Amino acid sequence: MEKLRSRLYITVFIFAVLSISFALLSNARQRDFYYIAVYLGVIGLIIERKNLTFRKFNIAYPIILLGVVKLIWFLWLGRDATGYNTYSDQLGAGKKLLLGGVLVFYITQCSLYIQAIKCKNVMLAIIGFAFISASLYAFWQFYHGMGRVEMAVNRATISAYIYSTLSMVCIYLLYLQKKPVCYIIAALAILLSFVVIILTGTRAAIILHLLIIALMTVYYFKKIHIKSTLVVLIIAMLAVLSLYKNYIHPKIEQTYNEVTLYQEGRDNTSLGARFSMWTVGIKNFGNAPFGQTMQSRLNYSDEFTSENPQYRTTMEFINVHLHDEMIETLSLQGIFGGLSLLWFYVSICWVALRERNAPLLFTMNGLIAYGLSDVLLLSSEAILFYIALIAVCSVKTPLKQIAA
Repeated sequence: MEKLRSRLYITVFIFAVLSISFALLSNARQRDFYYIAVYLGVIGLIIERKNLTFRKFNIAYPIILLGVVKLIWFLWLGRDATGYNTYSDQLGAGKKLLLGGVLVFYITQCSLYIQAIKCKNVMLAIIGFAFISASLYAFWQFYHGMGRVEMAVNRATISAYIYSTLSMVCIYLLYLQKKPVCYIIAALAILLSFVVIILTGTRAAIILHLLIIALMTVYYFKKIHIKSTLVVLIIAMLAVLSLYKNYIHPKIEQTYNEVTLYQEGRDNTSLGARFSMWTVGIKNFGNAPFGQTMQSRLNYSDEFTSENPQYRTTMEFINVHLHDEMIETLSLQGIFGGLSLLWFYVSICWVALRERNAPLLFTMNGLIAYGLSDVLLLSSEAILFYIALIAVCSVKTPLKQIAA
C-alpha cells in the first residue's frame, strides 16, 4: 500500500509539471495534464484521509477561499434580468482555483513521498525542455512574420507573463545544480528569455523580467558576483542594441506619446485606457464596497464616464476586465474579494520567505507584479500554469534548499 501511495503521489507531481510545461505549447495538453493531476490528487486525498492535517495553515487554503469567493459572487451577483450573464470567466476561474487548491493541498500534505525521486532533476529536464521548445516556437513565429509572438496562447501579454515566470523557474533549477557549466547555461537562458520577452512586445514584462531575475539571483547567491554580472549585462546590452531600433525604441516612443495624450485628456491608447480603467474601477469600489453585479458596474461606469469624458475609453473594456488584478476584484467582489486576494498574495509569500522557498517566492512575485497591469486569475492558461507551479514549488524537499 505504501508503494501505491508513493507512486500515485509521484504521478500527480509529474502530471502537474507536465501541465506547467505545456502552457505555451498546447492549451489542450496543459488542461488535460492539469485535470489528470487534480483528479488523481483527489484519489490520493481519499487514500490518505487518515493522515491529513487540517488545523495547521496550508497554502492551499487561500487558493480555495479565492475560488469560493469567485463562485459565490457568480451564483449570487453574476446574473442579469434574464439569468446568469455571459461573463462566465469568474465561474471558470473559481472552479479552476478551487480544484487547484485541492491539488496544492494534496501535494503539500504528502510531500514526504517526493523523496523517492530526484525532483530537481525531473523538473529541470521537463521544464528545461519546455523553456527551449517555447523559445523556439517564439522564434518560429517571429520568422514567419508575427508582429508580437504569442506561442500557443492567443494573447501576447499572457504569453509573456507565463514565459517570464517559466524561464525564472528554469534558471533557478539550473542554479540548484551548483555546477559552473549550469551557471553558464543559466546566463544564456537569461539572455534568450529576455530576447523572447522583447519579441512579445509586452512592456510590463520587458521592464520587470530582468529585474525579478536579478532579485532572484541575489537572493540565491546572497551576494553579487561582479564578473558574472558584467558578462550577463554585456550580453544583455548587445541584445538590447540589436533589437532597439525595431522593438525597444518604438515601445519607448509609444509609452511617451500615450502618457502625453493621457495628460491632455485623451485616453484612447493602450496605456491611457489602463489609467482610465484603474480610476473607474476604484470609483466602482467606492460606490459598491461590498460587491456588485456586472450590470451595476456597467451602469455606474457609464454614468461616471459621461460626467468625466476623459475616462470614456473604459467603456470599451468594462465587460472584459480592468487590467489590474486587485482593482478588478474590488470592483466586482468588493472588500471580501479584495481581502481574499490579498491573503492569497501575502500568506503564500510569507510561507515562501519563512521556509526559504525561492521558487515559490518568485512564482508569486511574477504573479503579483504582472497582476498590476493585467488580470491573470481570469485567464484559463494563466490560472492553470500558476496554480500548478505553486503546487510543485511547494514541496518541502529539496526545492526549498536555496543555497549550499
